[in-house]
Amino acid sequence: MACDEGHAEAPDDRSAALLGELEAAIAAAPPGTSGWPEELEDLWDRAQEEPGLALTDEQRQHFAARRERWEASSEAQRLLWSLREAVRRGELRDVSRAVALAELGAHAGLGGYDNIWLLRDLGRPHGEQALARLVQDESVGESDRQEAREWLAKLRRPEYEARASRPTDGEELLLPKVVRDLTSGWAGGWEIEDEPTPERFAQARAILEALLPDQRLASEEPPHWEGKWIEDAEDRPAWLEVQMVLIPLMPDARLVTRERLIWAWHECERLGIDLEDATPEAFAERWAARIAANLAQGMLEWLWREGCFAPWAQDLAIRYIDRNIAVTDATRLLTEAAEAGSQWGPTADGRPCPP
Repeated sequence: MACDEGHAEAPDDRSAALLGELEAAIAAAPPGTSGWPEELEDLWDRAQEEPGLALTDEQRQHFAARRERWEASSEAQRLLWSLREAVRRGELRDVSRAVALAELGAHAGLGGYDNIWLLRDLGRPHGEQALARLVQDESVGESDRQEAREWLAKLRRPEYEARASRPTDGEELLLPKVVRDLTSGWAGGWEIEDEPTPERFAQARAILEALLPDQRLASEEPPHWEGKWIEDAEDRPAWLEVQMVLIPLMPDARLVTRERLIWAWHECERLGIDLEDATPEAFAERWAARIAANLAQGMLEWLWREGCFAPWAQDLAIRYIDRNIAVTDATRLLTEAAEAGSQWGPTADGRPCPP
């Protein structure tokens, strides 16, 4: 017998039911169990591996509460996933209620990152506005705020790209003219070529000379981090999050202006990034120097990969080490030159690197 369409549950009814279940699950969830002493955490780990481990009544109560909390979080996660599917199918109508519950779940620490992902899926403006509130709220767990920052920046990326497309007329350009001609992004340098021309090497030399500051920097630039974005997220430095804004905002050297860096400082504040600089002016100075250091690093890498070990290249490498900039690649250039035995020749393999 065919199903009576009048009794079939409509998409709106299904999503409303999911929202009701999620609200009930959050309300019924037991309180969190964080803040245990290290000894109890160690005992919990042992109990997972040794089911028959002798425990006191108090310890059993603690562990039962944690299991109940995990079950409640898993249920919230299941409901959030179903709501995300409803968003994908275009069936979720009560966006305001979904946003409120996702924020509530994030504050309660229930449902893992699915609260953040639901807000991401809801997009602009409601999901974006909620993420902007969460990243500023210190009562939300730091890992959740970090995840929210990443997705908030991605939702706002069209704004960064739109600003990048605007002309720089009337803005203060912060990099030298010879550097602004680079179109290879922050990486500096170029793709490795079979036969780079003398003009190419001359351009690299001019760029490195223009980027070299007069004084040694107090700390090495650019900073580097050997961790992995996801696996080592807890140790991810704040400057990497700043780059989520700056790279799409000013993808080429010609777009690095004081006005855009000052706007970026305010945007990073909006994202809740823990900035090194208390003022937009100090931020602009730091990041103009940091972007310049990135470009110099890329150019030095290009030189040693191309086997250009002319005296001027080695001299510049020494000077960059002295200024505390791009030390790794400057050192690599000198090491490669020494191994090639080419301190006095134009290049290791006779390439047309100008003497």
